Amino acid sequence: MPPPPALVRLLGAPLLDSPWVQRLGRVSFLGTLDWHPRSHDPATRLDHSLGVAALGHRFGAALDLAHGDLRHFVAACLLHDIGHFPLSHAAEPGFERALGVAHHGVSEWIVLGNGAIPEALSLRPVLQSVDLDPERVWAIIAGADDGLALDLSALLLAPINLDTLDGIVRTARTFGRAGVRLPRAVFVRRGRELLIDPDALPVIDRFWALKDRIYSEVINLPSNIVCEAELSRAVADSFDQRVFARFAEFDDAALRGLADAHARRSGLSEGQDDRFQSTRVPPAGGDDVVPRVHKRYFVDPTVAPGPHGLSRPQWSRRYRHSRQLAFVSPRHAAAQLSLPIALDDHVHEDMSRWTAIPGAEGPEI
Repeated sequence: MPPPPALVRLLGAPLLDSPWVQRLGRVSFLGTLDWHPRSHDPATRLDHSLGVAALGHRFGAALDLAHGDLRHFVAACLLHDIGHFPLSHAAEPGFERALGVAHHGVSEWIVLGNGAIPEALSLRPVLQSVDLDPERVWAIIAGADDGLALDLSALLLAPINLDTLDGIVRTARTFGRAGVRLPRAVFVRRGRELLIDPDALPVIDRFWALKDRIYSEVINLPSNIVCEAELSRAVADSFDQRVFARFAEFDDAALRGLADAHARRSGLSEGQDDRFQSTRVPPAGGDDVVPRVHKRYFVDPTVAPGPHGLSRPQWSRRYRHSRQLAFVSPRHAAAQLSLPIALDDHVHEDMSRWTAIPGAEGPEI
């Protein structure tokens, strides 16, 4: 996907053409979900990053940001996922176990040139060459910037953010679901305060309902949960810190064979989700299971906007979610796989311990 000319003019070709940004074009956005038969025209992490940057440009201009603030904000939108591992979230728990760092930490190394990514090989020289301050860009991504005239980090980190606005609609399109069309104006400002435009609330309410459907019907497909769990275990046993020596070239090709094998084993590539069951408590008898926290998203309409819109503190009160621990296991003994977690006799005594298992929370897209 070529970058929109407006982004090239705003940020400069050296950044958009850099090996780090171009690498995202070789990393799947939905990871192992691309193997599911209902997935059509799957997107890359670059498609998503350019989409978030385009939204940042559009909404940043509508908020009348100063040119310098706009450039740094859009650069942050572009680079917010720059450190993703191959297959994005699908194998991240395995990479975290093997490498001791999540993709957000790797993103910091790439933007700032610290950690395992040397400064000379990082994006720091590239950002500086197009008159962008790496520290300022990273501060927006990390939610630590207080030097802008507006709290722009909220547009990447709050419940309603550009990352999830693009990601959920993109996932719906890939899996043939009806999406939502965002209005031209979603956010408004009053001084440094950021609000959701009251006229946009009906659309954002529908978006939040769409997010719930995407998680229930796509992200938490049982065959994909099992595939991710098995793939993550294989990744944890297959990689080490040496990947950072050539991380700009580390992409989906490194996992293709493993992903193919586990997509077949789990039934994901055949869409065999009925091979597995999802239960509130672990099945009796010591069957192997995969714990997963299922999130449900709902709107609380009693949290109403003020005359100027829905204020930033209200976003998380109107757009809420609940968390419920579930256990994915084979329906029949013949379908059993070698799953990562085996039950013991004390599983019912402390259910909370299951949520600490890597991968149990699932991805946030």
